[in-house]
Amino acid sequence: MSHAPSTVTIVTARVAFVALLLALWIIGSSAYGSAVLPSPLEVVATILQGFREGWLIHATLVTLSEVLPAFAIAAIVGAGLGIALGLARFWGDVLEPMVLGVYSIPKITLYPIFLVLFKLGLASKVAFGFFHGVFPIEILTQGATSTISPTYLKVARTLNLTPWQTAAHVVIPAIVPAMAVGLRLAFSLTFIGVILAEMSASRAGLGFLLNAADSTFDSRRTLAVIVILAIIGIGTNLVFYALERRVSPARPEARQATLAM
Repeated sequence: MSHAPSTVTIVTARVAFVALLLALWIIGSSAYGSAVLPSPLEVVATILQGFREGWLIHATLVTLSEVLPAFAIAAIVGAGLGIALGLARFWGDVLEPMVLGVYSIPKITLYPIFLVLFKLGLASKVAFGFFHGVFPIEILTQGATSTISPTYLKVARTLNLTPWQTAAHVVIPAIVPAMAVGLRLAFSLTFIGVILAEMSASRAGLGFLLNAADSTFDSRRTLAVIVILAIIGIGTNLVFYALERRVSPARPEARQATLAM
């Protein structure tokens, strides 16, 4: 019987991977020069300067003020539609290919439509972020809902539970693990959607800073913004990953041990 790696081993491997990336970064900076690839220390200095002068804090707060409402709307709408279509098997089968088809479209090509509908400003960026994030949680929630045992739903009908009570006491507890995965993916895609919107047509935010620094060949600011984006993205993913492990019916170690028996 094989044993799953311990948490200490996983954390050690992650730290080693980060150290390897930093070493490659330092080697690349030495090889190409700081004008092309600034060193980690130069990027950290730029980040600290951005915080002292306020431009990096302001851009980060603007981006978060757009990402959070977009993600909240995507989570509510996606989970609601997923549960509804998962329970209504006929409409789920009818609409699922259409949902997957729209999901496969490169969404940046649709941003001009969002500008026409919502104009230049907060609304268009929130809507574009929502459009990126709503699909994964809807798809995963619908798939998990459609696999709920019909016996549970029959018991709910026997007890004369209302649709809201059925969703709260039967459906949602059964699909929490899938929803946790969907929320993690939804946040990542919502974050990407907002950044793309800021890069395309915006006057504030981290995406705007990234586009402005790139257009002026300011590699230090470009990497500084990328580092902040990476910290936000990785940090939130770690939080959602911890949530997934907490609500999962079985720990990954237990599942792997069971499969190996």
